[in-house]
Amino acid sequence: MARSSKLPLVAICGRPNVGKSTLYNRIVGRHSAIVHDEAGVTRDRAYGTADWDGRRFRVVDTGGIVDDITDPVTHKMQDQVKAALDEAQVIVFVIDGQHELTKGDFEIRDDLFRYSKPIVIAANKLDNPKLRENRTEFYVLGLGDPIAVSSGHGIGIEELVNAITAHLPKTTPEEPVEERQITRVAIVGKPNVGKSSYVNAILNEERSIVDNVPGTTRDAIDIEFKWKEKDYLLIDTAGLRKKAGIHKDIERFSVARSLRAVRRADVCLVLIDAKEGISEQDKRIVNYIVEQGAAMILVWTKWDLIEDKEKRFKALSQEIEFKAPFLKHVPSVTISNLDRQRIFTVFEYIDRVAADAVKRIPTHELNVFVEKIRAQQAPALYHGKLARIKYATQASVKPTTFVLFVNKKEFFHFSYLRFIENQLREKYGFEGVPITLELREGERKESSE
Repeated sequence: MARSSKLPLVAICGRPNVGKSTLYNRIVGRHSAIVHDEAGVTRDRAYGTADWDGRRFRVVDTGGIVDDITDPVTHKMQDQVKAALDEAQVIVFVIDGQHELTKGDFEIRDDLFRYSKPIVIAANKLDNPKLRENRTEFYVLGLGDPIAVSSGHGIGIEELVNAITAHLPKTTPEEPVEERQITRVAIVGKPNVGKSSYVNAILNEERSIVDNVPGTTRDAIDIEFKWKEKDYLLIDTAGLRKKAGIHKDIERFSVARSLRAVRRADVCLVLIDAKEGISEQDKRIVNYIVEQGAAMILVWTKWDLIEDKEKRFKALSQEIEFKAPFLKHVPSVTISNLDRQRIFTVFEYIDRVAADAVKRIPTHELNVFVEKIRAQQAPALYHGKLARIKYATQASVKPTTFVLFVNKKEFFHFSYLRFIENQLREKYGFEGVPITLELREGERKESSE
């Protein structure tokens, strides 16, 4: 069940607002961590893989190290930093090269010594020759040669990576291995429905910070996970709140990252508080997932708080029927992060839905099926004119789209298209998968299938 990786790990640490996340993005080669001027943006550990001149290693971005811990979230942030430093083989200590060293920098230096691991100093924000002269001031830390970098401009990154890899174990070329099949699972929902708690429950560790304060999770965090010899990428996301509740730029970035997680996921777990039931915001979230053509599973959380479970589950099913009938094809499961009820059963649903999301029906078989549907129930006449389906083909998966070539699009009532969709689901499943039926006027096309 545990995550594992043979690649060595490099931890990036330092005070808040010294450019750790920007440096992380530079090294891993993509904008995977939120960067903002506000202090404390990074809270959870964010992992990525770097590949430089054939040398591959993992990198973990951490929250800013602070002395004055005034609230539970900050305390948990510091625990996340310590966990990353414990796990790492090499530590990159980032300092603000445009300012003098602070008492906090020296205290961090003293703490890092206790780990007895190689430490590389990145003197950041030195983006011109004059500023790069500042790096000599940081020899006083006693950590070797400070590397002058500008993570924002990409200056000095190669020199820094060379200094990092000098401390990493030498690797020999590996035999080519078959690429792993990874199922990407986005965990989405409103704030405080238990997304991070669910991730922590399956990993059996405090991988994501959990607190009653809404908005504790700010970035979408990718977490590799193995279950029953299958590989998954869990994407823990920030809570999706209503537009009216978004007041800061950082909150907008968080929401944007969550929405992007939906677009790159194979399956979305939509977590909903079982006590509250499906809300208007929950409907907005699932509507967005449907618009993206992504597969989904409804996960009712906090099931341990429900007294009459049978009665409540029946009520929730009725809620879907009346409030969101378009979700009738979406499977649902109840879980308790606290009692760990059915937290792994969810993966059985994920496997089923992920398989249906890539299911393709051969063109010949599809047309035989459509003909049987027409014989079973022909479309209603439109002003005395007959609606005819000339030909059908499956155009794509993710989103799952079927194209029906017809004589006239306006001859087809939406209710008949819904009938076709229901028949497709009855025969082929497509559990949790949105289906799009696209009508086109045109002649039959021959296919090689």
